[in-house]
Amino acid sequence: MSFKKPITIYRSLIRDAAMLTWQRKSLWVFGIFAAFISTGGVLDIAKTGMHKVQSGGNIFAQLFEATFVGFTLFGQYIRQFSQMSPFWTTLLFLCTTLIFIGLVLLAVVSQASLIHGIKSPIILHPLHARKQASVHVSSIFWIDAFTKIISGILIVVSTLPVWWYYTSTSSVSFFAAFVQLVIFFPMILIINMLSMLSVIHVVETGESVSKSIADAWHIFSKHWLASIEFALVLFILMSGVGFLFLACAALVSIPFAVLYSVTLLSGSLFLFFGANLVFALVAFCLILMFGGSIVTFQYAAWYLFYKKTFEETHKKNPISKFARLFQKS
Repeated sequence: MSFKKPITIYRSLIRDAAMLTWQRKSLWVFGIFAAFISTGGVLDIAKTGMHKVQSGGNIFAQLFEATFVGFTLFGQYIRQFSQMSPFWTTLLFLCTTLIFIGLVLLAVVSQASLIHGIKSPIILHPLHARKQASVHVSSIFWIDAFTKIISGILIVVSTLPVWWYYTSTSSVSFFAAFVQLVIFFPMILIINMLSMLSVIHVVETGESVSKSIADAWHIFSKHWLASIEFALVLFILMSGVGFLFLACAALVSIPFAVLYSVTLLSGSLFLFFGANLVFALVAFCLILMFGGSIVTFQYAAWYLFYKKTFEETHKKNPISKFARLFQKS
């Protein structure tokens, strides 16, 4: 029996996604806000769940902390509100809730705007990308909500055997914890990939939420091995880029450390606060630029992967690197 030769696409996808990200820097602002509702890396989610068991923290707090950027800070404000008078507590809680809802909506709009800006044959102005994205806000919101609910259920269920293992440390509990990692970790990974593919499909075709999820499942079921491989490739690449960014940030902070020492020796309060303010602004801008570019790159990579699965060549031939290792002539 002969097998069709697999086609490697990962290198070209990453190269093209990096080129799109660099050429369309105006999309980075959407990447910053899209990160607010991102689920983060699947490995990070699994690590968070096990850390919760070890530390004895609240699983739901850990879940939301890994899901929504700023959730911990939001919770700290809520605790502060509880110490105030009922009127100010109600007012501030209402304002904070409205801001939180606004950020979620802004993140949903940013997701659609990112995909519109990436798929456009020309470089779109951010306002034009946002205008085109408005028609997909409702669909993307429900896809994101559905993904969070399913991922939350899976994380809660998968954490129970780990909790059992850390409390009893028996051989049976160890086996149960191992089984849950084998079963639920891939399920969480699949849910996150389906979410990304569904959001892209909604923007690309304008179809309903249910139809987009069904089509995303069809794409994944046909190219499931390549999808998992690509997700792992992106995770490794993003981890490497993240470590590189931290190393560069450490090198850049050396001049600040020298400047900081000089301001202390000068005894000038103006120079001290001025140097710290400049460093804080530079660091803040660099972090935003890095975060926005990384999220934009990931959306670009998954969009290009999505488009590749519809090409006639890739409809017929497998595209998995793993399949190439076991191909037969």
